[in-house]
Amino acid sequence: MSIEKNFKSFKKDMQKMKGIRETGTIYTFEDALEEVRHFITEKKKQLTDDDTGSDKKNREEVVKDKAALRLVLEESRAEIRDVVYGRNIRVREYENDPELFIDMAAEEFVGYSVLAKAFYDPKVSDIFCMGWNKIYIEKDGENEKYPYHFRSPKHYQEFIERVLRDGGAGVGKVVDNGENKIVDAEFYGDRIQATSKMVSPKDFSITFRKHKESHITLNQIVEQGVLSPEISEFLGQAILGELNLIYAGITGSGKTTTIRALLDHYVTLSNKRMLVCEDTQELFPQNDHTLELVSHKNSNPQLAVELYDIILTALRLKPKYIVVGEVRGKEAQAAVEAAETGHSTIFTMHGGKPINIINRLVTKYLSAMPALGIDVVERIIGSAIDYIAIQDDIPGIGRRVSIISEVTFDDETGRVSLKPIFEFDFETEEYKMVNKMHPEKAKLMLRRGVKRDDIKHFVEGWS
Repeated sequence: MSIEKNFKSFKKDMQKMKGIRETGTIYTFEDALEEVRHFITEKKKQLTDDDTGSDKKNREEVVKDKAALRLVLEESRAEIRDVVYGRNIRVREYENDPELFIDMAAEEFVGYSVLAKAFYDPKVSDIFCMGWNKIYIEKDGENEKYPYHFRSPKHYQEFIERVLRDGGAGVGKVVDNGENKIVDAEFYGDRIQATSKMVSPKDFSITFRKHKESHITLNQIVEQGVLSPEISEFLGQAILGELNLIYAGITGSGKTTTIRALLDHYVTLSNKRMLVCEDTQELFPQNDHTLELVSHKNSNPQLAVELYDIILTALRLKPKYIVVGEVRGKEAQAAVEAAETGHSTIFTMHGGKPINIINRLVTKYLSAMPALGIDVVERIIGSAIDYIAIQDDIPGIGRRVSIISEVTFDDETGRVSLKPIFEFDFETEEYKMVNKMHPEKAKLMLRRGVKRDDIKHFVEGWS
């Protein structure tokens, strides 16, 4: 039996070397993948040997977004198609539909593998792989078990390695039990976090946060009920008036999607310069006069560029708007300083209530400036930040702005004061304006070119 097996293996190797077509053999899916992979790899080796430095550089400079992925998939299908039809490779269960095998093979080589159906489903927002045969997805805001899984632990691990190695900003990354136990990366615009078995003992884990390629517009956000028309107008006038805004919410509440829609609409309307500072690109603003800046991680601190540094750099580039993708650490101090210096500063944070955001901001600020007392930091934050909006994903209702609070500093108490302006009424499931804007906030907006008639209905004592 062993001799016969070795002879078949030898025969197959000889056929590969000579380029002989196998017309009688029907391959299993795995064997067909390996057969195709072999011929494509050999062909690429030849091309690499003949390649010029300029050609390599041009390919490396391609932006790895969804459009690039479509191009890579189509190129992969063409290569696979040449091999399958050129060498008459027949695959068990795909004898009558070789194109389906070609599509699946392309996903295996450069795409999403068994996760493809979830990635191409616009209703799926997140994919959670907790093991090779344990996958969940979030679809329409609900968690559900994914009906497919990887073929084996080895297949799963190879997929993770490829995604971290080849995708977008994650090029060259690995997850292992050494220095890379937890890895943040991207795969053609989708955010990834992977963990090794040292962190998730049952198996490697990988989580994908999908990002839509086409931006949801502000009108769509309003139609979905995330904002009421009145709240949309209020936040829009605040942006046009160059106030300082924190847009917050828990993970998965849709805050990035909403703030992106607001910025796309109102900053473009204002025709003003915007600087976007992010650890991982998520906003991709449509305003043409926008400079996007991204931090760079490196194990050598001298080679790293932190979000803190990016924000300070933005201050020197004559922005009208400084937008920070998300404030998590000491960059809070830089973001608040930007707000203090008169640049309209807008950033997102994780938090469920306005007071949570203030507490986190104070803590993060103090971590960067530990010599300052809480009283001083609260005075700085209270005078720098104008409004905090909280967005929730409410079961049975959907994504809603649950509260917008006005931020001021109370000289009597020496603490930040929060006044609710809009709230979502859970009894009527409607939005209501519970208070009006302080006139001092409105005067700041007038100084930035907003017309009094456009905001007087929002301002205390002006209507």
